[in-house]
Amino acid sequence: MVRVSSQERVRLAPADWGGLCTVALTILAMVAATFYQVHDLAAANRVKQARFEIELTHLKNDVKVLQADVRLLVMETRQ
Repeated sequence: MVRVSSQERVRLAPADWGGLCTVALTILAMVAATFYQVHDLAAANRVKQARFEIELTHLKNDVKVLQADVRLLVMETRQ
């Protein structure tokens, strides 16, 4: 850094700008990698949720069949 005048104003040298650009690009790359990981995790969770929904649907159908069977058995025992 180079002092331009006595007014406490600081001027950045070209090497300083290069360093700042490097830091900015590094931060940008880290943010992009984080967003990519979050997107990846969200996609994996959507797949898991879809599997759970399918399994839950099968279980609900099985419960309906069992309830119908129990109703039939109860009706047969009452007669």
